[in-house]
Amino acid sequence: MTTLAEQERKLLDLLTSSVHRTFADARAAGVPAEVFDDVESIARSMVAALPTGHFYDRLVGPFYDTSGLTQWRGVSSPVINEAAAAGNLIACQLDGGQWVYPIWQFTEARTVHPHLITLWQTLRESADPWTCAIWLRSPQEEFGDRSAADWITDGHSVDTALVLARAAALRWTV
Repeated sequence: MTTLAEQERKLLDLLTSSVHRTFADARAAGVPAEVFDDVESIARSMVAALPTGHFYDRLVGPFYDTSGLTQWRGVSSPVINEAAAAGNLIACQLDGGQWVYPIWQFTEARTVHPHLITLWQTLRESADPWTCAIWLRSPQEEFGDRSAADWITDGHSVDTALVLARAAALRWTV
């Protein structure tokens, strides 16, 4: 089992190597030092890509918080808030009022997987965000003991998942 300290060391080693390579390439290309003037902002952007630690990580996470997600996606907080309010972003609120966004909903292009949003919106008609997010991440026998989120992101049919999501939503309303 890998510890957090071991993972941190591996990440720092990879980052150090990548940063050194980036600066070497910049020097070789004649990039002016001013390009890297705002090192605090660069560091914040790099750290924003790291999942945050929350109680719900084991069930639904890891997550981005709003600040991390705005940095990672390169959009403003109002854009994130509007997407969440419209049901176009999977968002759950912690007890302290902070919003978190599961990282598994995002594609490599930093967009939300559209089929996950279809399932999310179907489930949200009948339940709170945490119940819906837990359902999306819970292993289902019909998916070969994988979660609906994994099923969808692995490229399987949304139709199969939608049938199960509708059935769950119906059970929740009764």
